[in-house]
Amino acid sequence: MENSFNTNLRRIRREKGITQEQLALAVGVSAQAVSKWEMNSYPDAALLPKIAERLGTTIDELFGLKNENISIYDRVMEHIKAAPAEKQFEEAFSICRALIMGKGGSPRYEPLTPDILDCEYEIHSRMDFFEGFMETRNNSDLQYFFLFPEPECGYDKVLKYDERYVKLFSVLAKPNALKALYFLAGRDGTMFFKKDTLIHELGISDENAREIITAFCDIRFIWEATLNVGESSEKIYQFLARCELVAFLTAARYFMCPPNSFNYNSDCRHKRYFINDTYKKEVGDEKENR
Repeated sequence: MENSFNTNLRRIRREKGITQEQLALAVGVSAQAVSKWEMNSYPDAALLPKIAERLGTTIDELFGLKNENISIYDRVMEHIKAAPAEKQFEEAFSICRALIMGKGGSPRYEPLTPDILDCEYEIHSRMDFFEGFMETRNNSDLQYFFLFPEPECGYDKVLKYDERYVKLFSVLAKPNALKALYFLAGRDGTMFFKKDTLIHELGISDENAREIITAFCDIRFIWEATLNVGESSEKIYQFLARCELVAFLTAARYFMCPPNSFNYNSDCRHKRYFINDTYKKEVGDEKENR
């Protein structure tokens, strides 16, 4: 006769996208044993910690002994901490997808299938509502999650027109500037470099290297220091960006290659994203941005 343990084990395993064979391998039993546990039997007590660890849950939850005083936020935190270190980002992304599926009214969580993960086309999930939007890219080669609750005053209260955007894009448009950015991003973050490093690595002129370095210092991509060597001194530089560059290039890629295929999609928004036409403001109005 089926009991709460059987039901919970089957439900949690399916929610995590784990097969009976995978659970059996992790615990050290046969797939048939797992199948019996999900029908009407119990595992040996000594196996329960391994089962709970592989499923990223607790023994109490397997037996339906949830503490109702624990908030959903704490439960999510405990779930992530219980997952193996190499699986924590994967679990976090699944939770993000669950947010989209829940907002879209899906009755249950469904893991991504191989045809979505390995699709040659962009496969996204998007929920677009009056109060904001959220979106994931589901392809396994680059997964990400956007969550943008809309401020009461509108997005362009913070994202207002700013000449610094013009400066940023003009810097990246300089000859070889983007190549220099990729080169620096691929080096150790503690590495210092000289102007000659760019000249030799990129095969560019001294003038071009100076132009790039001056522009990068101006927008704070790199910082400058003076190295004293005996009686002489020379300028050295260090690249400052870390994960910011990944986020920036991902957003730029999203803008250049907007998705046209969706795993989940709902567009219930009937107002524009930018409502204040801040590009019409006087120059003096931009002082608060500086």
